[in-house]
Amino acid sequence: MRIVHVIPSVAPRLGGPSRAVEELCSALSDQGHEVDLVTTALDGRGGWHPGIRATEVLDVPVDRPIQRDGYRITYCRPVWPGFWARSHSMIGFLRELIPRADVVHIHSLYLFPTWLASRLARRAGVPYVIRPHGTLDPYHRRRHRLRKFIYTTLFERRTLRDAAAIHFTTEEERTLSAPAIPSSIRQYVIPHGVDVESLASLPNRADMRRSRGISGDTFVWLFLSRLNFKKGLDLLAPAFVRFCGYVQNARLIVAGPDDEGLGARLLDVCEKGGVADRVQLTGLLDRAQMREALAAADAWVLPSHTENFGLAVVEAMAAGLPVLITDRVNISPCIKAAGAGVVVPLGVEALLDGMLQVTRLTAGERRAMGVQARELCRENYAWDRVAQRVTNMYSQLV
Repeated sequence: MRIVHVIPSVAPRLGGPSRAVEELCSALSDQGHEVDLVTTALDGRGGWHPGIRATEVLDVPVDRPIQRDGYRITYCRPVWPGFWARSHSMIGFLRELIPRADVVHIHSLYLFPTWLASRLARRAGVPYVIRPHGTLDPYHRRRHRLRKFIYTTLFERRTLRDAAAIHFTTEEERTLSAPAIPSSIRQYVIPHGVDVESLASLPNRADMRRSRGISGDTFVWLFLSRLNFKKGLDLLAPAFVRFCGYVQNARLIVAGPDDEGLGARLLDVCEKGGVADRVQLTGLLDRAQMREALAAADAWVLPSHTENFGLAVVEAMAAGLPVLITDRVNISPCIKAAGAGVVVPLGVEALLDGMLQVTRLTAGERRAMGVQARELCRENYAWDRVAQRVTNMYSQLV
């Protein structure tokens, strides 16, 4: 099949979903499909100003297809307004690609690429799939409610109504999105994938801890995600302060891009609690650095207020780490059922209890939990399995 994927940005600072669409395109090409990925060169921050600064654009060739891992990717030059991911050149590329495609897969809502690709696909009679990327979750719909109501009335209601299918990544995401989805639209639940085997082989643990000045008896928590309002840093900071009262040799590594200044707030809380010297903010990590951080950690934590999937959770599990998450992470029922991690309610007290629960496990029990986590990933989230399910969805629609 000829498949066109459209997403506003694949900037590394946007986290897992952007990376997942690139890996999905590669996995689909491995199955013999001809795949194009069309995006913008925005680095993920956008802006309201009448122009795009050089610091807000990825350092990539623009407005021409690039061959990558079996598929073609085209970074289109963005124009104002950057917050809408608008691009003039994208119009020409999609006008050429979509009429020749068998199916179009559109990622996210409320942005220019979604509006453009859905209209061109409908005009060409090509079925298109919408992956809402959590934007239909009530938690997100409540943010900027008036603006989204107006936009939905003018544009997005038709986008959803005319879609051949909606692609959710968890059953929980589908349930939460149900009030916003026309009942007549086909719905598929297919998770993100992960390269399990590459994450199953990490750098030497002792070397990674030594390079960070971490002693052998220190318990290291790793938060590896965007520092975003929904990720629960407001819970993690006070919980870690209290955790240090129980566990003297504790360290918290907070890794990920911080565009909202949340790292400074976390450090301020830890400073007042007298434990700021036990916290390390690393900023955005590349893939090699991410593997090194995973190797140095004893456990992984994500106390999100909402998470439509949680790709970083799956990557941590593939690396064999016990994970601690809230029940607002939509894959939490699978993790709980498989004994692959600890799931707690949303709140500081519950998070602290979960942290203590993980540390009270023996090293052998934590390793066993990590083994369960990795097996869960191999069974449900390996790319070959995920790509085959996506191919089956396309076949039914075509």
